[in-house]
Amino acid sequence: MSLTIRSAETTEEIAQVRALMSAYGAYLAANPSGAASINVDGYETELDALPGPYVRPAGVLLLAADGDRGAACVAFKPIEPALETDPGERACEMKRLWVDPAFRGHRLGRRLIEEGIAWARTAGYTAMYLDTAPAAMPEANALYGLLGFEQVPRYNDNPVPDIVFYRLRLS
Repeated sequence: MSLTIRSAETTEEIAQVRALMSAYGAYLAANPSGAASINVDGYETELDALPGPYVRPAGVLLLAADGDRGAACVAFKPIEPALETDPGERACEMKRLWVDPAFRGHRLGRRLIEEGIAWARTAGYTAMYLDTAPAAMPEANALYGLLGFEQVPRYNDNPVPDIVFYRLRLS
């Protein structure tokens, strides 16, 4: 197995990200620990429009692949948080972190986040935000804390109940 992480830019790479994100949405809808609501219509529209808000240079889609097979993905886009922020804060949001079950155990989630943090710093962002459903994704939720994300008040209009909001200061 030869896993690499790169920016998804070709039609084929974006199709791999779309397939991974589709699996992520299906997982959330059917999660055995309690389904995490996702706006299916809006989500399908987002997938159809990829790279959409995640287009470079302001955003990025990261793809972990084993050769030509997509293994994991994460997306980053610029945002303006709906909460009081640090003066001059330039923020991005991490979305759609997903590792295909066949590729778990290779630290791909952590590697993708670390790659995204490095990208965000290079792109000039000073903070990274995310929202998550801890009951649906306990491993990811634990990882955010290990990487220095701190819980913050709601920063967006995500209507899903039991969501937790995080920020990582990048500077």
